[in-house]
Amino acid sequence: MGRLQVRVELDKRDIDLNSLRCPIYDDDIETVEHILIKCSLAKDLWNRVYRWWNLGQVMDCNIGERFKGIQTAGVANTPSKLWQAIELICGYLIWQNRNNTIFRKKKGNGPVLLNELQIKSFEWISSRSKKLKLDWNQWLLNPSSFDDHG
Repeated sequence: MGRLQVRVELDKRDIDLNSLRCPIYDDDIETVEHILIKCSLAKDLWNRVYRWWNLGQVMDCNIGERFKGIQTAGVANTPSKLWQAIELICGYLIWQNRNNTIFRKKKGNGPVLLNELQIKSFEWISSRSKKLKLDWNQWLLNPSSFDDHG
């Protein structure tokens, strides 16, 4: 919807930038889809998240499909509310990393971002769920084992 202030959107608003290229790896024009899905850093993090959740290979998709829910992952038995939280936190961390790269000259990497995602998601879900009782070690080993339907 053009609300995230990526370089293409800023350029549309006549904000003068030195470059429209991705600030993380300079590998393409910075659009929302690029920064959250197609950037090498985003791809690496999504691959790590899929491995952590035992979902197999990350499917190529667009931004609407990526944040639509578990249907795009092709795994019907994965708790959908948990997966949606993971998707949103992953997107948030990618965006935060983009801003850290631009404004603090501090670029993260896949293993560090996955660790942050595991911690933030555990804390967020634990503090907000009245029914779900997460165990940290089980969360790290098999997060999809927690049933959020009951």
